[in-house]
Amino acid sequence: MEERMDRRIAHLALARFRVSGFAGTSIADLAGALGISKAAIYYHYRSKDALLHHLIDPLLDAIDACIQEGQTTPAASTRTARQLLGDYLAVLIAHREVVPLVATDVAVLNHPTIGPRLRAQNQQLQSLLTAPDISPSARLRAEAALGAIWRPLIAEPEVDLSDTAHQHTLIDAAVATLQPSQPSPDGKPVPAAHLDPHPERS
Repeated sequence: MEERMDRRIAHLALARFRVSGFAGTSIADLAGALGISKAAIYYHYRSKDALLHHLIDPLLDAIDACIQEGQTTPAASTRTARQLLGDYLAVLIAHREVVPLVATDVAVLNHPTIGPRLRAQNQQLQSLLTAPDISPSARLRAEAALGAIWRPLIAEPEVDLSDTAHQHTLIDAAVATLQPSQPSPDGKPVPAAHLDPHPERS
């Protein structure tokens, strides 16, 4: 059965947005590539902005649900942070094709509704990972931990993240990043990567 036109438009738009950017892709470009009129695209999506929301909103809605779930936990701990980071990773994997668009496209990051929503979500995730510690160092560690989750999805597109071993690698790295360095018996700091990211296994 031939793919529905609205899906064909969405699939092409995502591919073009990722290559040429949201700002660098026009409805005319999409129509020409599909061999249809601009009016045919507007029949399915009232504007290029509406098409962008169609592609991105499912990811943002899923991140909101992840945050809401995390807010049911009263305070941050290594165990709860690991669960939150695992849930966040699962969301990003489920919407992996869209992640580069929301992470690297300047027009999307500066979009009047999508940009503020992305920034608010990042702040909420940070807070869940650091609470009750709101120090600059805690916020920096939380930002680094979130980056340890999403950046590899873009940098290593060929890695199959349906493999749970790869998922655990990312989560372990993120959890280790959250841990402050601790002094060793000789008084020198111990890098966070040397701390146990699996306290539940101890």
